[in-house]
Amino acid sequence: MRALLEAGYLHGDIVTVSGRTVAENLADVPPADPAVIRPVDDPVAPRGGLLVMTGNLFDSAVMKSSVITDDFRDRYLPPPGRPQAFDLRAIVFDGPEDYHARIEDPELDIDEYCILVIRYTGPVGYPGSAEVVNMELPTGLAREGVTALPTLGDGRQSGTSDAPSILNASPEAAVGGNLAILRTGDRIRVDLDGARVDVLLSDEEIAARWAEYTPPAFENQTPWQEIYRSTVGQLDSGGCLELALAYQDIAHTKGIPRDSH
Repeated sequence: MRALLEAGYLHGDIVTVSGRTVAENLADVPPADPAVIRPVDDPVAPRGGLLVMTGNLFDSAVMKSSVITDDFRDRYLPPPGRPQAFDLRAIVFDGPEDYHARIEDPELDIDEYCILVIRYTGPVGYPGSAEVVNMELPTGLAREGVTALPTLGDGRQSGTSDAPSILNASPEAAVGGNLAILRTGDRIRVDLDGARVDVLLSDEEIAARWAEYTPPAFENQTPWQEIYRSTVGQLDSGGCLELALAYQDIAHTKGIPRDSH
């Protein structure tokens, strides 16, 4: 944080929970070891490891581009100098239970040119958003030497996953995102240059699918799930309880709240 502050990337005058500003908190922090935390003007890589995507399946999502390996580039991407885009066949799962039940199903005919899609795993659908986008490929495909398939979902993923994944798709399927009408076999184009992910369907076909769409029933298992589902926002705005935004800085705006003991 000190390096970011000195480079002008932080607002040093913001008051923190300590009662001091960001700049005051960092004033006595010793300089970082450049072998551990690289200077802003000498990064490990010129670009970050995340790419914010958009398209006709969602308004925003984050692609974990740092794990795109040479093998992945050789398998999916054109040579340098040509548009960096590829098309894949979607294999769609309705949540982690469906994925675990069917990932080895031979009728899915999953090959190396597929993208694994998991939906209903966001803030409302799961609920709470879950680290389930890190899906493993079928055993038979792994035996053929394929190490990872691209994945796409409206949930989250563990930071240790090495799959080139497209995560946090917003809006999620459970609240009307187009992942809800995606079908296994649809073609999806991933355009790294344009930062887009699009299902190769016409607007008319997408509208027709919505016309015949029946949303799944989401059963609340606890009262907290019901409260959460009814108030939570989408991941692109932080997945916050939207009603809580009215209670920010309550000590100054509303006074110290009463407590029960």
